Amino acid sequence: MKFSILSLTSTHQSEFETLSRSLDSSAGYRWLPKSDIPSRVPASLRAKMPAALMMWERTSSGCTVIVCNGIRVDGRSRTLDQEPFGVAVYCSGASTAGVFVHHGSWRGRTTRITPEIQTILGSTVLANYFPLGGAPSKSSGPLSDLSGTPHEGAFRTALRGILPKST
Repeated sequence: MKFSILSLTSTHQSEFETLSRSLDSSAGYRWLPKSDIPSRVPASLRAKMPAALMMWERTSSGCTVIVCNGIRVDGRSRTLDQEPFGVAVYCSGASTAGVFVHHGSWRGRTTRITPEIQTILGSTVLANYFPLGGAPSKSSGPLSDLSGTPHEGAFRTALRGILPKST
């Protein structure tokens, strides 16, 4: 597993600040369609992501951590992988860099694409969520719904890279 630090332009920071202001709870998740995946995720990677699960949590110090767990289709290895990118948003604004987690090691990060899953992926947008173990069936909800799932693993792993001293 590797953490990569990616700098954020003022446009990227503004995008995450806007996301943070749109959150209606202290901890939760919501599915993002491909078109809403944050622009700081490299375009070549976003092109392979049909969707992302955005997760967030406000800390006791007032910081909001936002993690966008992109679902990447890897046609070569016939798998779906989770690719989280996270940013801290403080009262004064978004951090100047975010953390991207490469080749994470949490349970359930990668799911094999069976012929049945391939058929479903090709037939409906809703199927983007189907193959991943622990994927929530609702479009949004409390972070507690993800307890024990691979998405929680992605969130907690990214959190260690964003706020290493507090986790």
